Amino acid sequence: MTVRQVFLLLSVFFLVCATSLRAAPPSIAVIAEDASSETEPGGLDLVESLAESGLSRSVDVRLISRRHLEKILAEQGLAYQNIVHDRSRLGRLAGADILLVVRIVKNRVTRSRETVSAYGMTEHIVSTQSDAAIAVQALEVESGRILAQRQFTRRNPSNHRALEDCAVGMETALTTLSFGPLARDEALPRHKVVVRPTAGDTDIPGLDLFIDGNFIGNTPITTDVEEGVREVALRKGSRTLWSNRVQVLKEIWLTPDLGH
Repeated sequence: MTVRQVFLLLSVFFLVCATSLRAAPPSIAVIAEDASSETEPGGLDLVESLAESGLSRSVDVRLISRRHLEKILAEQGLAYQNIVHDRSRLGRLAGADILLVVRIVKNRVTRSRETVSAYGMTEHIVSTQSDAAIAVQALEVESGRILAQRQFTRRNPSNHRALEDCAVGMETALTTLSFGPLARDEALPRHKVVVRPTAGDTDIPGLDLFIDGNFIGNTPITTDVEEGVREVALRKGSRTLWSNRVQVLKEIWLTPDLGH
């Protein structure tokens, strides 16, 4: 085999590898929440389970299960319940490209009373009706963009059955839900970020700047940052003096006052 043939074979090999990497489906993790405060015990687990079931049958995504997610957090010394609302951090720790937030927004029972009179007799009839609604929102971890959102509603005399029917409809829809292009497949715009911490009117030099957990340099500093929601922290040694989530959509100046 000639050198040229070897070179061509290697070129084809790397091209195939690159194509396979680009074609790899995005990873997705489910976060289930009860915003109704009316859901019966076990209802939230049912909704979360059916959401994962629907995603597991989709060819467009790779599911990160709740069990795997909790294992990752445990290895980091973190509890799921303590970090579940910090979605950007949760997604990055889990290695997820997308977080699917599944929220029970309604699971309400209403009762109506009707009085019926006939042939000199009066009867009081009480009927019940339950309305359930589940909102689904897919958030891209990298940029904070909403990739897709849907709402599912059902009505049934049984409160549990209304929620179950609603969740089954969601499960079916998730098997075909499309999330569109991700930021990882695109070149994100970059914007200038100036970080200049102060104590009153005095600049504080020499603090370590971290963005998304990566060391950038020492303050005061000007750097280019990819567009999206970023975790910015200022540290001195092992101490974190200031941290915040920053939406980077244009050139910004960060001048946290650390003198208080």
